[in-house]
Amino acid sequence: MAEQNVKNKRNFKFKLRNKHIIALRIISVIFLILLLLFFAAETLGFASVSKINDSIRTFFVSLTPGEGYPYKINSSSVRQIGVLNGNLFILTDGDTMSLDTTAKVVKTASHTYSSPVMAIKSGKAIVYNRDDNRYRVENRTETLHVGETENNEKIITCAIGKKGNIAIATTCDSAVSKLSVRNNSYKKEVFAWKCANDSIISVSLSDNGKYAAVAVIGARDGEIFSKIYIFDFEYSDPVSTFEYPGTAIIDLNFVTNNKVVAVGDNLISFIDDLDEKEDKLYEGNTLSNYFFAEDGTTVVVLSESGSTNSQILTSYTKNFGVAFEEKLTSSVKSIFAANSKIAVLLDDEVIVYKGNGSKYKEYHTDSNSISVFDIGKNTYVYSMGKIDKCTKSK
Repeated sequence: MAEQNVKNKRNFKFKLRNKHIIALRIISVIFLILLLLFFAAETLGFASVSKINDSIRTFFVSLTPGEGYPYKINSSSVRQIGVLNGNLFILTDGDTMSLDTTAKVVKTASHTYSSPVMAIKSGKAIVYNRDDNRYRVENRTETLHVGETENNEKIITCAIGKKGNIAIATTCDSAVSKLSVRNNSYKKEVFAWKCANDSIISVSLSDNGKYAAVAVIGARDGEIFSKIYIFDFEYSDPVSTFEYPGTAIIDLNFVTNNKVVAVGDNLISFIDDLDEKEDKLYEGNTLSNYFFAEDGTTVVVLSESGSTNSQILTSYTKNFGVAFEEKLTSSVKSIFAANSKIAVLLDDEVIVYKGNGSKYKEYHTDSNSISVFDIGKNTYVYSMGKIDKCTKSK
């Protein structure tokens, strides 16, 4: 009996020592994390701190996976779905939600926006309300900033840059529209511009954080009229201005720090070195769909003579060259391009192309599918009532 008691005491001490070791390891990890955050805050700035914090949160969340796809969702409340740093990021009428690769809800954040919209770039999203002056910046795990525009100016559109800076276009009492660019801590306005006669329709920020491209739309002599302004934040006036009479510019994007692609209702425009443009008319075809990828790829789908059963998909490189062109005999519902791949959602199938145009994968999908997303090796399809991971190859 005495020997057994000695053994029990030894086992108890051993277990207690192990618990102490585990506790010390946990404390050490927490201390190391705090030290990294402090170092980042002192040397790298707010944007880097948020990235580190996001990675840490994601690591701990991933220790307990979700129930897998398909993920059921109320389609009547969905406004937008995008990809945020490897997660599906969903904007609904009442919140934002981040889903990881196991369909686990990493984060939800409620909002009271009546007309919510979001723009995503480099792991961050700016979510804003087109009906008033409120906006916020999020990543996949937390809300980083909540803000309002000055003088209750209503938001028209927003953009977020690779550096984490944000651009907000609003209405304005003293002009038709106004642009405000804030730094990546969101506290300082680094650039402001008022457009006297036209409404800002789209904004893009260069990856180096130095430039903004702004598309405006108005009317001249009873005809629709668009302009694109290129701004260097060191100067108050635009460094370049481009006119598009008879064209409605819909959207634009910096594909490199000195190259911009603009998509209009009747042409695509390539702006090189921020001071020269080349326009390519659709020549009787109709714009059906387009997508700007973060790697600089631009994908445009044209309906031949307006036919949805005869479509031309063209992929442009960041240097404005044609990577490949594909004729399709089915309507293109959705496009997603990332990591040198292009996923195309048709009536009842998904085709994933490599950057050179060769087919990488093909999947069967439901006929009620709405949009497609390609993340790493996985392809996801959003359909009425659910988000599913593609598994049924053709």
